[in-house]
Amino acid sequence: MDRIRRRRPSLTVRGVIEHKGRYLFLEAVDSSSRVPGEPWYFLPGGHVGHEEGLSAALEREVAEETGLKVEAVGPLFAREFIASRHRRLSPEMPPDHHVIALIFLCRPRAGSAVDVRIPPALDETSVVRGARWLAPAELAPLDLRPPHLSAALASLAEPNDHFLFWPEE
Repeated sequence: MDRIRRRRPSLTVRGVIEHKGRYLFLEAVDSSSRVPGEPWYFLPGGHVGHEEGLSAALEREVAEETGLKVEAVGPLFAREFIASRHRRLSPEMPPDHHVIALIFLCRPRAGSAVDVRIPPALDETSVVRGARWLAPAELAPLDLRPPHLSAALASLAEPNDHFLFWPEE
């Protein structure tokens, strides 16, 4: 009997990369922007590979997307995203996209550069235009993805203060 493989949510990691009181955001422009032609912003990160640890996946994804070497300090938030429930989607977003994102606080590794280098065709799309280090006070008027990220960062506590997490031993 053939079994149909059911689609399941995928696991992703995203980094709230903090440096000197600012957070790193990737900047994108496409038809899903709140104001046509204006950018929207999101945290760097991506998919966790099979048998890859969460911190290792995050550090790899951030390096691939920004050139930064970071260390994951600890988990802050969890987010579920189901594309079919959203009105404003990037054209590159598959309509059946469903992910669980674990969002970690990160810091640049000691002695590493904090200059961001965005590779061409990041994530095989053309929507990423660059990256910006933004202060918390700059976030409120911006088109952030997810939109509640500004408030979440404003109430940021130390990792594990409100998120119980057991990393693999």
